[in-house]
Amino acid sequence: MNIWKAKVLTEVPFGHVLIVSGKVKPHPNKISLDLTDNVNAENESETVFLKIEANFREGQIIRSMFQPGEGWKQEEISKNWKCDGPKNPLVPGQCFTFRVAVLQRCFEIYVNDQLYGSFEFVKFPKQINFVRAYGDFEKITQFHHRMLFPLVFPRSLMCVDRVAFQSDVPRRYETGTVVAMECIAKGPPTTEFSICFQCNDTGRMILKFHVNFDKTTVSRSYQREDNSFASDDEETEGEFPFVRGKLFKIAFGIGDRSFLIAVNGQYFTYYNFPVRPFSISTLKCFTNDVGDFAVRSLEYHSDSPLLSRVEKLSII
Repeated sequence: MNIWKAKVLTEVPFGHVLIVSGKVKPHPNKISLDLTDNVNAENESETVFLKIEANFREGQIIRSMFQPGEGWKQEEISKNWKCDGPKNPLVPGQCFTFRVAVLQRCFEIYVNDQLYGSFEFVKFPKQINFVRAYGDFEKITQFHHRMLFPLVFPRSLMCVDRVAFQSDVPRRYETGTVVAMECIAKGPPTTEFSICFQCNDTGRMILKFHVNFDKTTVSRSYQREDNSFASDDEETEGEFPFVRGKLFKIAFGIGDRSFLIAVNGQYFTYYNFPVRPFSISTLKCFTNDVGDFAVRSLEYHSDSPLLSRVEKLSII
């Protein structure tokens, strides 16, 4: 069973939507998605505001919630709102998407971009802090937290092929924001991957963090106004802390003038912002034709002081 989790950057109020995409294993049993206040149940009890469970053996999707001291409740097992749709639209071996919109009285649930149903909540879930997926999926390829009302933010950005993972949040990264990711890169010695932060206004990459296992180099660069990458802008100094097939955790902190980057609990380097002003709320990860890159967890934080937190948040 795979487990994937994400910590949201901000609250998930009315008018927001959470989107999780991935790929189902060839012979699945269940895939579950939880919207919860705590994934570790430490210091405070865990509340699951919505649990969506796709059950392949029974061919249905179950919705429920969990409250401390009360257990699981409000279980709903009903057919797809689409009369001609299957009770479980997820297909073994195929990609899937859960989209959950927060309305005034209920969650509205979409499966593979089709309206599936709704789930009423007893009280408004103001403290959704984590999204957790677990079960028989190969990997999670997308996690978006978007604002739909009163304005759509961030807007959709065009993307090239070979996207391994992407995520965006409903406000721009402020100074002090840290993005921490547990990742693993597999493949032959010629495997490469990139972690990129994209400007909302122009669509250009403010930082392209590129790892080349064949050359054992880690380059940092940015996209110019003509959308090109120039070798004169590249920085490659530093050690090579990555191993193919081994889990690593990397954290990117937004400072006053630069990105601060740490890997596996150790400060790695910094990268000065190439242009100002800019607005980032989107990250995208790419790999080459032979590589296999997966994000196992994703955390957004917005506290200070920055440097000590970047190193701490990159500890596996």
